[in-house]
Amino acid sequence: MSEIPPLPALPPLPALRWTYEGGKYCISEEDADKLLDYGENQLPLYEFKLQQYTETVNIIIEAL
Repeated sequence: MSEIPPLPALPPLPALRWTYEGGKYCISEEDADKLLDYGENQLPLYEFKLQQYTETVNIIIEAL
């Protein structure tokens, strides 16, 4: 059994369906919502989990 906790997994980027119209790439409103959720919710949550992980590992290192 390892004393070091597992590194939190980076949330996967949502699969988006891109179209090309009028010289521009576009995504649907539903896909835009997925992308916003990723940037506004999932990435900050990952950052928080990573900070918690770092603090835990630092505590373990100091105890050695």
